[in-house]
Amino acid sequence: MKKKPKFESLPRVRWAALLLAQAVMVAAPLQTAIPERPRPAPLPQPTETQLGAPVYPGAIYQAQISGGMSQGESYYWVFVTADPASKVAAFYKTKTGLTPTEMEGMYMFAFKKGANPYMPDHGLVIEPNKQLTAGPPRTAVTFNKKK
Repeated sequence: MKKKPKFESLPRVRWAALLLAQAVMVAAPLQTAIPERPRPAPLPQPTETQLGAPVYPGAIYQAQISGGMSQGESYYWVFVTADPASKVAAFYKTKTGLTPTEMEGMYMFAFKKGANPYMPDHGLVIEPNKQLTAGPPRTAVTFNKKK
């Protein structure tokens, strides 16, 4: 008669408990090994001169999100509003005299073109239905400017 391997002789409950214990021993060091990243500092609210256009009436500045996005080569100032993106774009078209590039309900105004044809050195992007804050999705109004 062929001898059964040891793991087949253990009752299934004990086998499951053994696997669970091994999984916990492997996972425990992983949970403590990853340090928590510090939150980026909030970015102070910009001036109209920095933005290159006025703030949309009633838009709420998102300092923490702006600080997190501004870690690289550019500043990003993020505002949110409950108004539809098309209404916000019409406001900025009137205020800047520029015609935005529109794609799938998103609008982009290029105040100063850069080397990258898809990302101006200074501009504005209006995106509908962004879930950036608690509550319902809002229209995001994001200004960018190279540092």
